[in-house]
Amino acid sequence: MKQELAGNGRAATPNRALPRGMLTLAVQLAATVSGVASEAVVSARRHSARTSAARQLAMYLAHTSFGLPFSAVGHCFGRDRTTAAHACRRVEERRDDPAFDAELIEIERLLALAAEART
Repeated sequence: MKQELAGNGRAATPNRALPRGMLTLAVQLAATVSGVASEAVVSARRHSARTSAARQLAMYLAHTSFGLPFSAVGHCFGRDRTTAAHACRRVEERRDDPAFDAELIEIERLLALAAEART
């Protein structure tokens, strides 16, 4: 099985309860709304602030929409659990902006619909 989300060269541990495609969908949605390539979001390299914001959004979605613990989120993105926690804090801070919050609510709704369709 191809491990496309472990950007550090290490294979991510698959979550048996969460289909891999759902995590990929979160990455693709975050990349699309941020205007960056999904490959950059999961890359081990440092990128622009826009790419970092997209990665933070994808990590946030993985944690909040799918209930993954910070350690699992960090592992999937080739990062540490503290980086995943930081990403979630940053996204929560951005939710004070009504436009960003509305966009995030829509993304979360799309992920919930996709998850429901898979069951």
